[in-house]
Amino acid sequence: MIGSIGPVTPHHLFTVHALVHTAADEFGANTAVSDNGTSLSFVELQEVALRTAATLRADGVGRGDRVGICMAKSVDQVVAILGVLLADAIIVPILPGLKHDNIEHIVTDAGMRLAITDEVRSTELRDATPELPLVQGTGFASPSPVRAQEPVPQRAIGEDLAAIIYSSGSTGRPKGIMVTHRNLWHGAHITSRYLGTTAADRIGCVLSLNFDYGLNQLWQSLLTGAVLCLHELVFPKSLFQFLAEERITALPVMPVIVTRMFDPRLLRDRPDVDLSSVRYVCTSGGAVSDRMIEQLTSTFPNAEVFLMYGLTEAFRSTYLEPDQLAARPGSIGRAIPDVEILVLDDELREVAPGERGELVHRGGCVAKGYWNAPEETARRFRTLPRYPGETLVFSGDVVTSDADGYLYFVGRRDAMIKTSGFRVSPTEVEDIAVRFPGVEACVAVGVPNVDDDTSIALVYSAAQPVDEDKFLRFLKDGLPRHMVPRYLFAESSLPSTGNQGKIDRKAVTESVPHRLGRI
Repeated sequence: MIGSIGPVTPHHLFTVHALVHTAADEFGANTAVSDNGTSLSFVELQEVALRTAATLRADGVGRGDRVGICMAKSVDQVVAILGVLLADAIIVPILPGLKHDNIEHIVTDAGMRLAITDEVRSTELRDATPELPLVQGTGFASPSPVRAQEPVPQRAIGEDLAAIIYSSGSTGRPKGIMVTHRNLWHGAHITSRYLGTTAADRIGCVLSLNFDYGLNQLWQSLLTGAVLCLHELVFPKSLFQFLAEERITALPVMPVIVTRMFDPRLLRDRPDVDLSSVRYVCTSGGAVSDRMIEQLTSTFPNAEVFLMYGLTEAFRSTYLEPDQLAARPGSIGRAIPDVEILVLDDELREVAPGERGELVHRGGCVAKGYWNAPEETARRFRTLPRYPGETLVFSGDVVTSDADGYLYFVGRRDAMIKTSGFRVSPTEVEDIAVRFPGVEACVAVGVPNVDDDTSIALVYSAAQPVDEDKFLRFLKDGLPRHMVPRYLFAESSLPSTGNQGKIDRKAVTESVPHRLGRI
């Protein structure tokens, strides 16, 4: 094999290197990854990733250097990601849809040595950072008869950084979250355990490979031998055809993807294809409505549905078992394996069931902090006397728990709306609003008001016009008086962030004063 390092040595045990080389040894000629035109076996993937690592080393990339990845989802992107890591460098995904100043900020903040790109996305980089050296990644996955003369030296250990994943910047400048090889290794083992992912699975990867949830599908594939089948979601019909033709068994999604899958403007009828192969659907990245759950369970009759909650600073915190879906509506579940979740008040005491507190995460997936941001790191990554020497993540999310320890998301500490003497979580309003027929997504926003301190505005999206008189009556019936929105604003769709497809709450919030004519 090109640049083979032989058996995995002790210092590689908890690294992506170990995942790549062990997968090549154990799963060999089995297909590892495919897109609509290319596929590679596990041995071939190791081969081309090592060749890419050798190319990067020849370009001067060394251990710990930051290398940008700005590519369309493809087998070539997978090879680029692994090639950077096998060169002992650090991947820095460049998220699609970012404005030029944010791209420039990421490149400068990360101290990027170079970036790997392709024809689809190279213009974004050239326009934003013309001085950044670029490597064209197109063709990385092509087999080559040329063999490397020398093995690629690999010295990374589990505590070395593997990725700096920048937030979308929807709440300010993007922050780089420092993720280690050990974090990724733990995430692969934990997630594949509770989902039951095996070599018999075919993972339908409709997620972006630019953030932790999407990347975890690659790590799971390398760990378990499952096939990673890449698909770019454009129209629901082509997605369902892809799932049927590829006999996908595992489908990771996000709420925004579910909304698009069943958008009545794009999909008039239920898909007329055989989807019986799908054995599980898992979702993370936001609240999942009852309507979404019904759509998933009725469309994939043989699938178990796993609801998951996570944050990039610790990857995955909780999951709700499929057999608890009906029994515990609205729950984000309990801690994933090998993780402890604490619910603490402002004095860092654990609260009783039913009381609100901040979700605090401890375990092997806790990131190293924020790159070049010591003050923000100190606020979010903290220690507790009861766990000496250990760093925990304070999520900023307010939750409650029931008597059995199942958690329920209330809202963000920094997003609470103070109105009529009450502290209201936007989520409390939004959870009721999305139950109204036709409402697909919404954001509740506090609006300064001279009469009663703060009023609530609700910006919502709907495929068809909604009768707002009926909608308002519905909200009055389902919400306490102080939570009923004073303003309703309809949109055909809500803006989303570039990396994860979550609703861009900052953009929605900033639009409200314009709607009210105050700017």
